[in-house]
Amino acid sequence: MLLTVALLTGSAHPALAAGGLHLQGVTVDGRTDPSAVEAEHPLLGWKLTSGERNATQSAYQVLVASDPADLARGHGSAWDSGKRRSSESVAVEYGGKPLAPGARYYWTVRVWDGHGRPSAWSAPAHWNTALRTADDWHGAQWITPSEDKAEAPLLRKDFRVADKRVTSARAYVAGLGFHELRLNGAKVGDHVLAPANTPYDRRVLYDTYDVTRQLRSGTNSVGLWLGNGYGANFSPYGFRWTGKRQAVMLLDVTYADGSHRRLTTDPTWKWSTGPITADDLYDGESYDAREEQRGWDRPGFDDGAWQPVSGADAPKGELRARTMPAVEVADTLDPLKVTEPRPGTYVYDFGQNIAGWARLRAEGAAGTRISLRTAEELGADGLLDTATNRNAAATDTFTLAGTGEPETYEPRFTYHGFRYLEVTGSPGRPAKGAVQARVVHADVPSTGSFSSSSDMLNSIWRNNRWSIINNSMSTPTDTPVRDERTPPAMDVQAYGDAAVREFGMGSFYAKYLQDMPPGTALPSDDVKAQYPDMAGGQVILAWTVYEQYGDRDALETAYPDMKRFVDRNAADEPGLIWPQDKGFGDWCPPDHGPEANNGMGSPDAGDCTSEVSLVNTALSYRQAEVTGQAADALGHSEDARHFEELAARIKDAFNAHFLNEAGDTYGSGRQVTSILPLAFGMVPEAREKAVGDQLVRTITEKNDSHLDTGIFGTRHLVDALDRIGRTDLALTMLQQPDYPGFGFQLAHGATASWEQWLYNSAMETHDHAMFAGVNTSLYTVLAGIKPAKAGYGEITVAPTTPASLDRVSAALETVRGRVAGTWERSGGSLRLTVTIPANSHARVHVPVTARHDRVEAPRGAERTRGTDRAAVYRVGSGVWTFTVR
Repeated sequence: MLLTVALLTGSAHPALAAGGLHLQGVTVDGRTDPSAVEAEHPLLGWKLTSGERNATQSAYQVLVASDPADLARGHGSAWDSGKRRSSESVAVEYGGKPLAPGARYYWTVRVWDGHGRPSAWSAPAHWNTALRTADDWHGAQWITPSEDKAEAPLLRKDFRVADKRVTSARAYVAGLGFHELRLNGAKVGDHVLAPANTPYDRRVLYDTYDVTRQLRSGTNSVGLWLGNGYGANFSPYGFRWTGKRQAVMLLDVTYADGSHRRLTTDPTWKWSTGPITADDLYDGESYDAREEQRGWDRPGFDDGAWQPVSGADAPKGELRARTMPAVEVADTLDPLKVTEPRPGTYVYDFGQNIAGWARLRAEGAAGTRISLRTAEELGADGLLDTATNRNAAATDTFTLAGTGEPETYEPRFTYHGFRYLEVTGSPGRPAKGAVQARVVHADVPSTGSFSSSSDMLNSIWRNNRWSIINNSMSTPTDTPVRDERTPPAMDVQAYGDAAVREFGMGSFYAKYLQDMPPGTALPSDDVKAQYPDMAGGQVILAWTVYEQYGDRDALETAYPDMKRFVDRNAADEPGLIWPQDKGFGDWCPPDHGPEANNGMGSPDAGDCTSEVSLVNTALSYRQAEVTGQAADALGHSEDARHFEELAARIKDAFNAHFLNEAGDTYGSGRQVTSILPLAFGMVPEAREKAVGDQLVRTITEKNDSHLDTGIFGTRHLVDALDRIGRTDLALTMLQQPDYPGFGFQLAHGATASWEQWLYNSAMETHDHAMFAGVNTSLYTVLAGIKPAKAGYGEITVAPTTPASLDRVSAALETVRGRVAGTWERSGGSLRLTVTIPANSHARVHVPVTARHDRVEAPRGAERTRGTDRAAVYRVGSGVWTFTVR
């Protein structure tokens, strides 16, 4: 029965800024001024702001031109959309003339609001189109050193630029395994660990650099520095370049008169050895500064002793543009503490587990060899505990040239996961500020923020964020620490929906879905290609990317594989119950055996596979359901009905097979067995209370209100308990200070989430993102923010307000703008403030707990039919504050 709620209308809001819509944040394919756009019809988007509530867009006009002067004259030489009556501001398809390859296009947009008032034009933005065919490379050839002895060879070429005005210069480069582009004595761009890791037999990605400002009239010099990437001992479950170190490059200079100067890689280039004498992602990098060839990348360098390059066979994979964010150095950390646990061994604590490397400044005699070794933890003796590195040496060495001045080193072609750095061989104690940590990951923007009245919950959120970003390189990785760092399909299924809230992951995951489409478990692992817990993750992810970013292109690309994957599983398992011997299930629940040692574990602890049949059957239901939603969104009505019916059949089979005779629990009765059906809406309505009550008894009586879940049970724990009104219990479980739980990790110094609940196990790192998925529920349950339509044009804000919290505040920077929700208790009342971006609408569920609760709503909030837990209002854009007394 609905609660009877007294509704009071607040006074008019104060005077606001001048009316109308203002444009900001224009994007192309979800990116700002992208350097390479492959789509023939890019998707344009913009964010709107307004000083008024309920601001909407009624129309737009887009101008696109190949010359910025045309835009200044109001002429869209490539496309003038005209005034189009539409509220769409996300994924607006370019509809102009065919786009030339390797060209820059400039664009601007204006909109009209709901009152017909036009905005000002947006500031001009641009995008560059990608190279599409082999002809676009103008004869560039793959080149390689003529001998294999060079560990990290240097390649160079001098060239001339005419003495006339250069309007643009772009370099297109792919160097395998890694490359660094140099021009006139300086590194080009901020990219590191380029190019992005891919399945090289299918795709090799090139990087695009704007080098206009680094060119000069007359003689210039370009250099390419090549590295190995993953070494010979690389895990088979990743993408490894196994060919020669080789590169291809086109440098295209455009003059003001329209003519071009094109420099390409060809047999006239030369190569030599360099100061990097070894490089491997797992083992580290060795750099001997005595072998530096100063000025090798500058004009006029004497390369008479260098050797000519050889031609190389092109990789099997198609050469394509990198459209995901580049990997970059995102931050630099100073050590919080330095110790000397034994003479000459210095240990630096940076206070945070990161992915990246160390930077060192030192001065000493020529030949002095300094070792930099990394690890996540320290032993009781204060030295590094490298157990979680497994077989990764994680050691960089720097041999000084002995110049008589401070010399600086940081790696180019390796990275590590670490909090602690051990420095040995240094000529004396390194000076303060001489050692720093460089934080490295894909350049994805932070889009989520969360805080609450619970310090522990805030720390859990923070640690999970760090694990997500530390494992976001050019692909998602399982861990940056040990000898693995491979794309973890199962992990991403458990945390992908948290990642898209914490960071702008649209183009990142679009690239990942091309590398590993639905039905791909792990590289070189076809055995698991139909497992719902493994290869089915990309089915969910494709829908998540569409739901969050409105990326219809990514969904259309993935849809055939989504459909094939789900249909094949239904055909292969006609009873629709997944077998127990195929999969991993609720991966890595707590170990309750004697080896667990109260959470400290042992080298033999850890029992990771659990509830395989039930978990995979539940996941197959969810995958069929979202494939039906994708079919509906893409206009495939027959497919939509088919997958809706299939999902219903899986649900019926699931309940018939796993629901016990009493109708109050599933399977073995372990927590996850009821968490997933509750969270996914699979429990028959008549049995939901009984199942919920029994789950609560299992948690409180059998598990002492502790977690007993692996990655999927933990991800959906809060959602399941919120569905039965027991979010308070979920928070108790998440915040238990002892084993097993996040509190136990925090008590043992965790600054990122662990691979297992144990401190030590047979398989362990302390920087794994697979348990980070619970962050999703901090936004969707505690703050209550969810997209009601793809791209947040329609939004639901329905917070849950458990008694153990006094305040929750969360915000998301969506493709339409900032969505935020804050609730706080004070003096017997609850205050909820919601922010909705311009051109969006929301249904706000104001929590009420008793019949006599009174809701004071702001003027303009339209009351709609409520629920037994909330008074519901429809609002437009703006800031809205509701008070419950």
